[in-house]
Amino acid sequence: MPGLEQKQIDHLAAMMDERWAREFREIRSLFSATDEDRQQVTLGEGVDEATDDALLVKLSAVDDPLIRQNLQDVRDIAAARQRIAAGKYGECTDCGADIAYERLLAYPTAKRCIDCQREHETRKTGR
Repeated sequence: MPGLEQKQIDHLAAMMDERWAREFREIRSLFSATDEDRQQVTLGEGVDEATDDALLVKLSAVDDPLIRQNLQDVRDIAAARQRIAAGKYGECTDCGADIAYERLLAYPTAKRCIDCQREHETRKTGR
């Protein structure tokens, strides 16, 4: 993997695993605070009984900003896991340079180096 030792990758993957579990706990908590009829219609089963994958599919149509953010976080983790499996984790998807370990510690799902991320955000905001 680009510029990262296996020990570092393992540590970052463990951080993502913890975040994955935390995101799903948050999603389940948000649903437990909603109307039970909405839960049953949306999920077709109890929230605690749904698997993570089933929740992802069923929740993709939910129009709740907090749940949408949690889902995006989960998608980012899934994409980072795919980059790990492909041997591309820690490599900027834009320029191919190594992403600094310190950046990955702060944001384990980062897919761009800090310079490319800044450029991406500038383009996105139109400045």
